[in-house]
Amino acid sequence: MFNYSLRGYSLLLFVFCLLIGGTVNAQISAGDRAFEVESYMVAAEAYKKATKSKDNKARATYMVAECYRLANDFKVAESWYARAIKAGYDGGELYLNYAHVLRGLEKYDEAIEQYNTYLGINPGDSRVKWLLESCKLAKTWINTPSRYEVNNMRVFNSRQSDYGLMLYKNNGVLVSSTREDATGKKIYGRIGEDFSDIFESYVDRKGKWSKLKVLEGDVNTPMNEGTVATNRLGTIMYFTRCSSKTGECRIYMARKQGLKWGNSELVSIFGDSINVGQPTLSRDQKKLYFVADNAEGGYGGKDIWFMNRGRTEWEAPINLGPVVNTGDDEMFPYIHETENILYFASDGHPGMGGLDVFYTEGEGTEWAKPENMKYPINSGADDFAFVANARRDKGFLSSNRPGGRGSDDIWQWVLTPLVFNLSGMVYDDSTRRPLSGAEVKLIMPDSTYMDAITDNRGNYTFKLREDMNYRIEVTRREYFAEDTVVSTKKMEVSKDFVINIPLKLVPIEEITLQDILYDFNSDKLTPASKENLKVLVAMMKKSENLIIAINSHTDSRGSDEYNLELSQRRAQSVVNHLIENGIDSARLVAKGYGETQLLNRCSNGVNCSDAEHQLNRRTTFKVISSNFKGIIKYRRVTGEETQEGDEIFTDPNKE
Repeated sequence: MFNYSLRGYSLLLFVFCLLIGGTVNAQISAGDRAFEVESYMVAAEAYKKATKSKDNKARATYMVAECYRLANDFKVAESWYARAIKAGYDGGELYLNYAHVLRGLEKYDEAIEQYNTYLGINPGDSRVKWLLESCKLAKTWINTPSRYEVNNMRVFNSRQSDYGLMLYKNNGVLVSSTREDATGKKIYGRIGEDFSDIFESYVDRKGKWSKLKVLEGDVNTPMNEGTVATNRLGTIMYFTRCSSKTGECRIYMARKQGLKWGNSELVSIFGDSINVGQPTLSRDQKKLYFVADNAEGGYGGKDIWFMNRGRTEWEAPINLGPVVNTGDDEMFPYIHETENILYFASDGHPGMGGLDVFYTEGEGTEWAKPENMKYPINSGADDFAFVANARRDKGFLSSNRPGGRGSDDIWQWVLTPLVFNLSGMVYDDSTRRPLSGAEVKLIMPDSTYMDAITDNRGNYTFKLREDMNYRIEVTRREYFAEDTVVSTKKMEVSKDFVINIPLKLVPIEEITLQDILYDFNSDKLTPASKENLKVLVAMMKKSENLIIAINSHTDSRGSDEYNLELSQRRAQSVVNHLIENGIDSARLVAKGYGETQLLNRCSNGVNCSDAEHQLNRRTTFKVISSNFKGIIKYRRVTGEETQEGDEIFTDPNKE
C-alpha cells in the first residue's frame, strides 16, 4: 500500500476456499494465490491449515513465516522461521529472511549467525556481507545513542496503523490511519486492517490535542488515502490514493473550500502503468517530490523523484539520482523548510533493520552522501515519515518499533540540548591576584552580547549555546583590555569550559614608542615609523577603554618656539595616523613638549654628540584614562530570549 509501507499495492483477493477447508494441496494452492497478490494475512491462514498435515509441512511452515515477515509482524515471523528449520525446510532463502527478521528485532548477534549460515550456502552474495556490516554498525549505534529522545505519541495512536504525520498550518497535524472510524471499511489483506483515511488534529494553547477526526470534504473515500503534503497556507493538498479495485496508487490534489476540502484532481505523472505516492512540497511550492515504483530511469525498487512547476502544470519527472536512490526502496521524502535538506526512509543504505531515516543536503540531482540518523531515531523496525520543526530540534516520525499501540505509530522526537558552561577567573598578570569588578562580555556573531561582573574572587560564569562562536572581551579600570575566543561549533557532547584571563596593569609612566622617525626638520612619518605604530594600533583596538596622550619631544637644537611647534605637529601626525587606522579621535590627545623635558644634560649651549641628542628626540604615549565609553557597537541581551514556533510540539501524552 503506497501510503503505508510500499511493499505492494495489488488487488485484495478474498480466497474463499481458505475458509471452507479442502485438501492440503488445495490449501497450499489457495495460500500461493493469496500470497501472489500480497494478501498475506489471508495466505497465512491457508498455509497454517496446510501445516497440520505432514505433506508439504516444511514449505507451508516457511510460507507462514514469510507472510508475517512481509506483513511486518516480525515477532510472530521469528517463531515460524524456527519451526520451519525444525520441520526440515532446507532452502537457503530461509536463513536469509530469518536473519532479516532477527535484525529487525534488534537481535543482531543471532542475525549475524543466520547471515553466516546463508553465506555458507551462497558465499558469493556480496549484499549479505554488507548486511553483516550493518548489524555491527547497529550494535555500535545502540551502545552509543545519539542525543535524540523518542516517545510514543499516544494521543494520535490506535490499535491500528497510524503513520505519515505531516505538520499542518501552525497548530495542526494531518495523520494517515486505518483506525476503525476510517471511511474505507474493506480489509486490506496485506496487513489485515481497514483501508486508511486522512485525519486531522489541533493543539490548543495549553498543549491539549483534539481527538483525531476524519478530514472533512471529498478527500477521503472507501479507497486508501494517506501521506499528505500541503502548502504553507494549508489551502492546497497533495495526497496518495490507492484503488481498492485495482491496487493502483496515484497522487491527487485538492483545494480547501471554506472549512472543507473540495473535489480531488489526479496529478498526471507517469501514466497508468507506474504506481506513485508520498508527495512532499518544497517551501516555494515549485517542486513536488514523490515516490515511484520501478519507473523507467530509476534504479530499482521504489525511488524518489521530483517535478518542477511549469507555468500551468508540472513538468516531466526527474530522478534524484544514484546517491540517494538504490536498487532497494527509498520512500517518504520530506523537504525541510530550509530547502536544501532532504529526509527520507530507505532499506538500501546501511541501516539498523527495516526502513531507516536518512538525511542529505543538496538540490535537484546533486546530493551529498546520505547520513543515517542512527539510534534512537532508527531502530530494527521500520522507521519512516520523519518531519522536523524550523530549528530541527523537535519533530515526529512513524515506526512499528516495540512499545507502540498498533502496527505503526506516531512517535515524537526531541533533540536533547547540549549543555555548555563557561567559567573562569580574571586576575592580575603580575601579582596573580584575582580581580573583582572586571566586566566580561560574551559577544556573539550577530553583535549581541551577554555580560557579567567578576565577583570578589575574580570569577565569572556563562551558559553557552550550541553551534556558536563567541568572543570574550574583558575590561577593568587601570588595566589593558584582553580578549579571547570560545566555540561550541560542531561539538556533539556537553562540555564545561574553563578560561582564566590575565590582565596587564596600565603603567602610570610614559612609554616610549621605539623607532618613530621623521624626515629631517619635518613632521611627516617615515614608512618605517608607520610600520612600527602597528603595535600601538593593535593595542588601542583591543583596549577600547583607554584614552591616551601622544607626546612628542625634540632635542635642544633650534629655537625653543620652533621646537615646541614642530613637536606638536609631530604628535598630531601620530594621532592622525591612528585615526586613519580606525581609532576613535575622542580617545587621542596630541601634545608637543619641544625641548622642555630633556632626558640628559644636552640643553641649549651644551656641546653633545648626535647620540646624546637622539635620546631626547622621542615620541611617547601615556594612558590618561582607562574608562572610555565609546559608540555602542553591540546590543546587550539577557541570554534568556525564547524562540517561537514550537506550539505544535508538546507533551506527547497530553490528551
